[in-house]
Amino acid sequence: MGEVYRSRDLHLDRDVAVKVLLRGALADTPARERFRREAHVLSRLTHPGVATIFDFDTQDGVDFLVMEYVPGGTLQSRLQKGPLDLDELTRLGADIGDALEAAHRLGFLHRDLKPGNVVLTAAGTPKILDFGLAGLLHASQTATELTRSGAVFGSLPYMAPEQLRGDVGDSRTDVYAFGAMLYEMATGRRPFEKDRPEALMFEILHGATHPVRSLRPETPAELDRLIDSCLSKHPESRPASAGAVSKTLRGIGEQPRRGVEQAPARDIVRSLAVLPFDNVSRDPAQEYFADGMTEALISELARLKALRVISRTSAMKYKGAQKGLPEIARELNVDAILEGSALLVGKRVRVTVQLVSARTDETMWADRYDGEIEDVLDLQGRVAETVAKEIAVQVTPREATQLAKRRPVNPQAHVEYLKGRHTASAGSPQAIELALRHYEHALKLDPTYAPTWAGIAYCHNVRAGRGMAQPAEANAQARAAALKALELDDSLAEAHAALGAVAVDERDFPGAIRFLQRAVELNPGLTAAHTGLGSLYYCSERHQEAQEAMLKALSLDPLSMLIHTCVGDAYYYAREYERSLVYYRKAVELDPRFDGAHTDLARSLEALGRFDESRREYEEGRRMSGGVAGPSFGLGHLEASSGNEAAARRILQELTEARSKRVVSAWGIAALHASLGDVDEAFRWLDVALEERATGLMFLRVHPRLDRIRQDPRYQALVRKVGLDTV
Repeated sequence: MGEVYRSRDLHLDRDVAVKVLLRGALADTPARERFRREAHVLSRLTHPGVATIFDFDTQDGVDFLVMEYVPGGTLQSRLQKGPLDLDELTRLGADIGDALEAAHRLGFLHRDLKPGNVVLTAAGTPKILDFGLAGLLHASQTATELTRSGAVFGSLPYMAPEQLRGDVGDSRTDVYAFGAMLYEMATGRRPFEKDRPEALMFEILHGATHPVRSLRPETPAELDRLIDSCLSKHPESRPASAGAVSKTLRGIGEQPRRGVEQAPARDIVRSLAVLPFDNVSRDPAQEYFADGMTEALISELARLKALRVISRTSAMKYKGAQKGLPEIARELNVDAILEGSALLVGKRVRVTVQLVSARTDETMWADRYDGEIEDVLDLQGRVAETVAKEIAVQVTPREATQLAKRRPVNPQAHVEYLKGRHTASAGSPQAIELALRHYEHALKLDPTYAPTWAGIAYCHNVRAGRGMAQPAEANAQARAAALKALELDDSLAEAHAALGAVAVDERDFPGAIRFLQRAVELNPGLTAAHTGLGSLYYCSERHQEAQEAMLKALSLDPLSMLIHTCVGDAYYYAREYERSLVYYRKAVELDPRFDGAHTDLARSLEALGRFDESRREYEEGRRMSGGVAGPSFGLGHLEASSGNEAAARRILQELTEARSKRVVSAWGIAALHASLGDVDEAFRWLDVALEERATGLMFLRVHPRLDRIRQDPRYQALVRKVGLDTV
């Protein structure tokens, strides 16, 4: 904010602190007057734990604040020596919480609470500095702008997720920062530590901390839980007030003196991961059964709206992994892990399961189930019901009915269904064709088994989307299979999602949204439905809904590099380029070989005018894609954006001529013409893209690269032809 001088108030004969604000911190006279009014309001905040503001004025163009002078070192300098002992931690923490509570009751928020803003007086009591000033000075700036300029990098580790998203915070935003300070006071390290601001922002938004007790085992369990709750990603899950934190800290501090060891409270479980079940038989041919049980339980539990269940894609990455459960839980940011084993011998099934607390690595519940394979659905439902009861998750009447729904299965048909589902997950053309054969065999054995029909619909969706068949033919087969599935069981979310995919391909965007919304309603854990909705939302300029849908998908599938790029896209098409970088960089970190993440990252860097960085990422993306002949569209746009029109036109010519030898997108050629200002040529190629059913046309309303042609009357006509005017 500026420089601080120890000064002498000659009128009242006392030392004060004069904070001289950086030139330009207050841009104009209205801003200065607003700051003066707010500073005078803040001067009414008087509490022994808060440094008081005395005055604000301007002299010779210099803005300055007069504040209470507090002798002593900061909490930050104290923490450089290491963590505090527990008595000191609870005492100081309770005092800080009292000061926060007093300010919050008067309607004041700090917004920049950190160890550097807490002074420890000569008497050893804490006093909070700069209350409310961050909000006054930076009210018009977003977190990403501040981070980019370096203005708040020192504060970034203590910022709550909602601050980084630019949402309006309340007192619980300060509670988050308070929790980050308590974490550092207990462990000597910050909750999240990354070198690059964007990586740090991602961890704050989506990562999980190491439990305090894993770093300092003697920490009372109640203190560990308190700090963890303060650091919750969701404000409503944090303690209701700073005063409540103080009260708990004092209770923890008094426990040793009372000599009473309280019974540990049970951990609250709002999220869990089902890890790949162990194939007890060790027969590779039975791997599909163990994986099928894993997927079935994920699907059953994911129906519960009050529970976040990690999707199959991320969970299966731990198959055979030699990692401890607390580490896995931290990477997936979940409260509990469900693990187990499955054995199929003839017609007999044996399943063992145990639910383990993520923070303590202690078993919360365990059981073994034996039965006939005909009753396997009953077994899956019983396991899901028991888990829901054990973690006391709220189950709606509809969800309870769904969990209780039972029907025997044809054993051979179920085995073929499991083989089809297991095979289809590979996603390759060969895997999809083999999965269809397993599903078709299952239908011969039991044509009334709805999940098999839904599986067939999914396979035809993939065939249509990847050019494995004529789109009209594959879409007709997908629709027929999905409708048959719903005729047998209208609660199958996967069948509704399949119809949504068909509607997207046929440009019935309102219909696609309805189908996908129904799929999410029936199964909140269906990741693909969330990403599909997210894409439809941002393509129709519903950017807030798009970001919410993509972030939900990411919370369900946190290890998916593809979903990280989907979140990045939701920010890119909303023109929030800085935020998109956070997710594109994380995708590159998860798999540096993923060429799409490099080119998406390059696209945002180009939009920000960071051309050298953008060029490096475009080139790396080309290299990772196997060195496809010729330049990329991205490089053409980069040359156009950076003012090198001649180079951009050479790339455009080469790509246009290459259409006679290989597949080159007409949409891509149209977009590059638009970037170069060739309005007529852009529309000519967009008409070609319409004839070729180019998927890029979905982005017609939102793609920044079409900005130069949007005022032309032909643009709105094309939007209507594509069907984007109805969403």
